[in-house]
Amino acid sequence: MKTSKNRMNLLLVGGGADAVNVRYACGFTAPDPFLFLQKGAERHLLVSMLELGRATALGEGVHCHTADSLGLKAAARKSLGKQAAGLIKHLGLKQISVSPVCPVGLVKDLEKAGLRVQVMRKPLFPERLLKNEEEIRHLRASQRAAVSAMKAAFDCIRESRIDKKNRLLQADGSQLTSEILRRKIEVVLLEADCVAEEIIVAGGDQGVDPHERGHGPLYAGQWIVLDIFPQSKVSGYWGDITRTVMKGRPSPEQKHQYQTVLKAQKNALSQVKPGVSGKEIHEEICRQFVEAGFETGLIDGVPQGFIHSTGHGVGLEIHEAPSVSPLGGPLEVGQVITIEPGLYYKGLGGVRIEDTVVVTEKGCSILARCSKDAGL
Repeated sequence: MKTSKNRMNLLLVGGGADAVNVRYACGFTAPDPFLFLQKGAERHLLVSMLELGRATALGEGVHCHTADSLGLKAAARKSLGKQAAGLIKHLGLKQISVSPVCPVGLVKDLEKAGLRVQVMRKPLFPERLLKNEEEIRHLRASQRAAVSAMKAAFDCIRESRIDKKNRLLQADGSQLTSEILRRKIEVVLLEADCVAEEIIVAGGDQGVDPHERGHGPLYAGQWIVLDIFPQSKVSGYWGDITRTVMKGRPSPEQKHQYQTVLKAQKNALSQVKPGVSGKEIHEEICRQFVEAGFETGLIDGVPQGFIHSTGHGVGLEIHEAPSVSPLGGPLEVGQVITIEPGLYYKGLGGVRIEDTVVVTEKGCSILARCSKDAGL
């Protein structure tokens, strides 16, 4: 549970678009919508009777309310906006701030109740940018789970055999597919109390689309992009790692592609330190790729080359600030980011190599290490 530096009067809807901010602010989550209100240094929750026990267990630092304790009438209990108005008035407030993703209907209900509503434009909890020791422990645990799952995927590909007739990978007497490999990864993550719904196992030209999850048989002589980003079911924090591997021997062009990405990632990791901007790191990778003969742009109508940013922040969200991109600002100690350059070309396939690191006083520390040997 965090003590926010934010001292405004702020209303958030938990169980919806602001669930992550509410979890950060008070540690509470629930499947159905509920209300969080910060009044200066005070934190308040308005929950149903069903959730009151769990909310109360948060301790004295959070004041818990229900429709009954506020004396709300039956009509008000059916509307989250009217419940919010009741809570705000109960706390003696006449004005409230809400997040940019607050439901429009709720805002209108507050205004109908005579309350002034201000929509926040700045980050609600800017301190989320800098992770404390407890958060880094949670992130490291999720990253270790991702590495364990990655190693299981390596083992499965390594133990597969190549059907000489059609170059298909065979495992346990049948074709090895993206779906089968994804399930093996999911099992390892579940055993570590993590879930990951969008795991990428993309072979060949499927890997040219960085967000293609992958489907169907896997082949020898083609790159297989493995992108695993699990969320802990316990802490809510994420991990994120990508490796690219191949069963069989790469062509000279594929080998050059992989070595170029690997070198760029290594150089980028060496650049990460306080004061260096995400923009500088990204632009240096772009320069290295062009120097190595890899251009970026539309080729036959398809975006190819280095077509995404170098990295992003990781925390209670898989993609959060800061950015390692043309818009990235100076890095600070305690920020957790990914470094994930990639090159994508039809006929060659996709290559992406990603690690999640924490910015330290002298550079950065990789949260969990994993082999970058592409040959299995």
